[in-house]
Amino acid sequence: MRDLSRLRERFLRDAPERRLGNLASDLLRLSTWLRMRRDEQAVVDLMREIAWMIEWCGEIATEELVDVQRELCRWRRIWPLESARSVLAFRAKQLSVQVLAMSGVLAAPQETTTTS
Repeated sequence: MRDLSRLRERFLRDAPERRLGNLASDLLRLSTWLRMRRDEQAVVDLMREIAWMIEWCGEIATEELVDVQRELCRWRRIWPLESARSVLAFRAKQLSVQVLAMSGVLAAPQETTTTS
């Protein structure tokens, strides 16, 4: 597992929207790793990192985000569970989409109107 203090420092440098975008990206990475049958310890370490990132969100941590953290921690406690690999891969992808929507990163740009 990576150095958490350096990870935290880097994570907190970004604006809140970007933090959530990075979190969504890591959830999507988790989904991909599960489908690729990546090493079990790497999967567990990524789940742990994602849970810590949610913890560090602080003021932007909504109830939804806390629920994501709880769910990941429950999965991590029972991992590896081969029979649930595809379920977790699907769920991680769903959570990624949910967190990305929360971030507003993909929000449509607002039109500017000019008055004459």
